[in-house]
Amino acid sequence: MFELSHQSLLWVQALGFVSMAVGWWANAQKNDQHLLSGNLVASGLTAIHLGLLGSNLGLFNQLLNMVRFAICRNRVSRTKRCSIYLPLLFASLAFLQGLLWANHWAEWCAVASAVLMSFALFYAKGAQLRIAMLISNLLNLALSVYLLSWSGIAYQVITILILSCALLPLKTPNYAAKPAA
Repeated sequence: MFELSHQSLLWVQALGFVSMAVGWWANAQKNDQHLLSGNLVASGLTAIHLGLLGSNLGLFNQLLNMVRFAICRNRVSRTKRCSIYLPLLFASLAFLQGLLWANHWAEWCAVASAVLMSFALFYAKGAQLRIAMLISNLLNLALSVYLLSWSGIAYQVITILILSCALLPLKTPNYAAKPAA
């Protein structure tokens, strides 16, 4: 990891906070296309943020995320060939990134997250996709803590809450069940 000046570090952290806001918006969306589009933009900003913080793995992992989100967002039909080969290709690339750049167990958590999302983005929809994203954010939280990325830590924790709340079934009282006494 290289050293940034205090002022540069603040700008890098600010970029992370912008990425965080875009990601929160994306993860709060009910529409899968909006979820994917917002995460595409957030991944690009996060790639720059993590690269400037000195994490080659984080940088290239987020670039891989961008490509995955872009392909999944623009896929109109799910052909059998693409459904089999693209997730395997992305998972292999994520694992290869780990072999090249992971030096700490927290970075391997990010690799595991990338492998998970390589399959989830192609096979899961709705609640299943959000559950996979929840697990992915739990894994990525380890990397954010390791890198001391303030925005990354805040992003992961709040996103975990957003996704958890979205997955909880809403219970509304059934007021018509009993007549008033």
